[in-house]
Amino acid sequence: MGLAHAELYKWTDSQGKVHYTDQPPTVNAQTVKHPQAGQAETTTQATKSLSDKDQAYQKRREEAEQARHKAEKEAEEARVRSENCAKARDNLSTLQNKSRVYTTNAAGQRTYMDDAARADALANSQKAVSDFCK
Repeated sequence: MGLAHAELYKWTDSQGKVHYTDQPPTVNAQTVKHPQAGQAETTTQATKSLSDKDQAYQKRREEAEQARHKAEKEAEEARVRSENCAKARDNLSTLQNKSRVYTTNAAGQRTYMDDAARADALANSQKAVSDFCK
């Protein structure tokens, strides 16, 4: 059942009798606050308070989601750096410790490095190790 929000009027007649009505009787009538008027104001304030709390919650939730995405991205970048470091160290170790080093060409055939190519590959591997293994 819904509540009606009508104004109530309080007035006193010529014999001093007090009357309450929803119709304004005379100029001397006083408006009486409806008991639900304060309740409606309180309900409005409570609704606004809940709305503010919900907005704050949604903001915290969004910030937490962004932080989680950032942490996942940083973890993935760290994993990739670690893999690249391991590969660079393995490549450098191979170039330093093997007497004959080869690459595979597009046809799948081995091509052995000469001293100049090996020196270039060694320099590139050392640079890769210093870049990825910080």
